[in-house]
Parts: sequence; C-alpha cells; structure tokens
Amino acid sequence: MPEIKCHHGCSMSVGTDQWVATLTIDQMRYACETMGEKIKAIEEAPKRTVWRVCRGGLCEANYREDEYEKAADHLLRIFKERFMSEAADWIEKPRGYLNFERDLPHITPERVSQIEYDTEWFPAKT
Repeated sequence: MPEIKCHHGCSMSVGTDQWVATLTIDQMRYACETMGEKIKAIEEAPKRTVWRVCRGGLCEANYREDEYEKAADHLLRIFKERFMSEAADWIEKPRGYLNFERDLPHITPERVSQIEYDTEWFPAKT
C-alpha cells in the first residue's frame, strides 16, 4: 500500500486507487510510463525457480531455488501414502490416466521474477 508523506513529515497509507485519484493527468502519464519501464525491466531480468510440492490441485509447500533437496524429501514423505490410496481407488473404479496422474503428489517448478521471489514467495520475516 502506498505511503504519502507531506512536507511536515507526516505520513499516511492509502490504497492505490485512492492515490491515483489524487494525481493530475500529467502525473498519471508519467507514472504509467515509469511503471511500464519498471515492469519491462523486471520481465526481462533473469528468473528464479520456486519448487512447489503439490498434491492434486493444492500446493502443499513452496521451496526456495536452492532447496530442491528439501522439496524432494517432502515429496517422498507424502507420495507413498497418497499413491496407495489412489491406486486402491483406481483398481476399484478406473478413470482417466491424466486424472490419476494429477491426483498424485508431484513437484512443479515455477519461474518468477526476482522481486516476486523476494516479496511474494519468500518475504523477509520482520
């Protein structure tokens, strides 16, 4: 949430929509141009990998780029139990192969920008 400071040093947090409503058209054009440049630079920068341990349609845990071994250990911990359950269900009532595969625990790599990696996926603990 943006923070606005006055010349006296007072500050106030406002939502983006509230902040944009205070801008002149020239300020909005400048902000739009500046944001476009920042977005382009972020999109063109090297990406980081997040290892996502998923079970069915749910993500159970996210691991940092260098923690792929922890992600693999997590997958191994949960795979056998889930596989045994899914296999028993499959034998009783076979269904599509893709559905069977999707329901098994797996690791999915996610490529994200550095800023997303640092702020959304693994924010610094305060």
